[in-house]
Amino acid sequence: MFYDLLERRKSTFVLWIPGRPESPRSPQLVLGIFDPSPPATVATYSQIFRGPLTSTIKDLWELNPNDIQPPLADGTYHYWFEIEDTSPENLGIVQVTDPIAYNVDYRISRDTGDKQQPASIIKFRDGKLWPCDRDGIEPGQVPIPPLGSIPDNNHLVIYELPTSWARFSKVGDVEIDTGTFTDVLALVDPGSTGDRFRTVSAVATKALLADLGVNALELLPAADARPLGEWGYATANYFATDFDLGTATSLVKLVDKVYQKDVRFFTDVVMAFGHDPYVYIVYDKFHIDPKSPAEFHNDERWQSHTPRTDDSQLRDGYGGRSWRYVQTTNTYDPESGIFKDVNPSWAFHKAHVHRWISDFGVGGLRLDSVNNIANYEFVRSYKEHAMAVYQSKHNNPPSSKFLVIGEELSCPLDLIQTGCLNALWNEPFQARIRAAIVGEFDKDHDHGFEDTVRKMVDCRNDANHPFWDGAQAVNYITSHDTQGFRKERLYNFLSNNRVIDMERRAKFAHALLLTAVGIPMIFAGEEFLDQHDRDMSEKQIDPVNYERISQDWRSRIFDYVSKLIHFRRSCPALGDNDTDFFHVDSSRGGKIMAWRRGAPGHEPVVVVANFTDYDTPGNEYFVPNWPEREGGDWREVSKGRIVPAEWVGREPLMHWEVKVYTYWKES
Repeated sequence: MFYDLLERRKSTFVLWIPGRPESPRSPQLVLGIFDPSPPATVATYSQIFRGPLTSTIKDLWELNPNDIQPPLADGTYHYWFEIEDTSPENLGIVQVTDPIAYNVDYRISRDTGDKQQPASIIKFRDGKLWPCDRDGIEPGQVPIPPLGSIPDNNHLVIYELPTSWARFSKVGDVEIDTGTFTDVLALVDPGSTGDRFRTVSAVATKALLADLGVNALELLPAADARPLGEWGYATANYFATDFDLGTATSLVKLVDKVYQKDVRFFTDVVMAFGHDPYVYIVYDKFHIDPKSPAEFHNDERWQSHTPRTDDSQLRDGYGGRSWRYVQTTNTYDPESGIFKDVNPSWAFHKAHVHRWISDFGVGGLRLDSVNNIANYEFVRSYKEHAMAVYQSKHNNPPSSKFLVIGEELSCPLDLIQTGCLNALWNEPFQARIRAAIVGEFDKDHDHGFEDTVRKMVDCRNDANHPFWDGAQAVNYITSHDTQGFRKERLYNFLSNNRVIDMERRAKFAHALLLTAVGIPMIFAGEEFLDQHDRDMSEKQIDPVNYERISQDWRSRIFDYVSKLIHFRRSCPALGDNDTDFFHVDSSRGGKIMAWRRGAPGHEPVVVVANFTDYDTPGNEYFVPNWPEREGGDWREVSKGRIVPAEWVGREPLMHWEVKVYTYWKES
């Protein structure tokens, strides 16, 4: 699929400056060679060229590398663009990173105000410009997987992973390693030992995620972010892989292996705010400062206005600059290559998602802070462009093979109804499941315990947020937002609620998650009940401690969750929306319940849950109205145990136990 700006960058150094103020000074290319390991003890950078770019089309500046004198030799080069700063700081002449740099190098950078501008990296070969890593290796593209191996949306189990998880020494609080794409590869591929985490047995000796069975891996933002040791939500260079996490080649290798395992690859994208070079190149066409007096009458200062969103909140740049999405400019269009009215931010973000899908095989997106983006028309356009690029790459797959998820915690379903998004994080699910697993109900939204459970199990029952298809709702017990009331890691939540038997309660919670209507998402570490070790205000620097999985009780949780994940991703009934609550035991306060999952024609899944501190008395607990009692050879899934015909619907329940039954057999 054609994108003019990305095609031009294959043969020229190119800089788009929409609506650039008149200036006698042309943008300059500053080009050199970086030697990280010279004979001396200090790395060196040798500038070999400084020269102007030429405006070939209004607002588009280019320089053919073949015109540089003396002629360039084939090799790897580091460069910046030198421009006049247009930001409110007005720093004069500054050198900035190429806004569409495919790779950057923080080993050599320019200080622009309080922001680093790392060198952009490019290879010159055979008269053309080629993406390359900082070591000069050309990463290529992720091979296209067979369409039949790509899981459908309604059978996904997503694993949300903060790639740069950190490991700390046991003495003091000293970081000794930060995870990389290669360490993630070791979680997927038993033949890989990892990079910096080789001494962690769960990484070096096991393919943890392959064993777990998830079929969608969602990396927290993999694009380059400025802060070190955090989770990537301060995106600076949208086209480049994060410098801390590894090279583009290592990401291509990871995603290729992920696809070989029939797993989808998702990435987070942050478009509400950014720290990119356009802050300096042409600030007012790309960014706003909501707190600036100059923006006082600008409607774009506010978060999105929907019936369920507080419209009195200013957009928050979280240390960056809010993107401008309303203003259009008559300029060169990076997509079509013609001169027309263009919204610069729209075009910029469409270009980088084009790059990520085309080169890195992205098969799904999670859009961060959609309300803070504050422009739903842009979100729809971005989603449609991403889908079109994916379809062109995969030869027109069905819509069930691609997914764009939004994080907007008030769950405004008009975002789905109007086609802006395919799915939303189902934030109410988290509140409900956390209330239910300690025997309470969600007092803010529901009318009692049974109401909470019904809405938790089937998101279509929520009158305030009535999803109409499970593939539109992403359910989770925990997400990376481990701050605030009842949002901490599950271990910490249970501890705070004085739950002693954490193993039993963790299994209970995951059984509910993995059999509910919706797409289950597991935050990394919850599958073995990892815990928050640092202050709760420091969520983005708290590591996922994979060493804990070696503890017996945690490994039992992992094995239990793994069995249910394998079942969830393949059982037809759990891909349906149909749910029927057929038993609520009023004699026990309505806290023993049973429901059926699955549409007519599919072998049912029956879930029986005891939300109490007491075992059912005697050797038998009879569940009336059991569907298709004589339908086949029933088994209890979590233990892989055949249920004799005379015991179907009659088995006792222990306290805080979920039993999952079916007679469906995987072919």
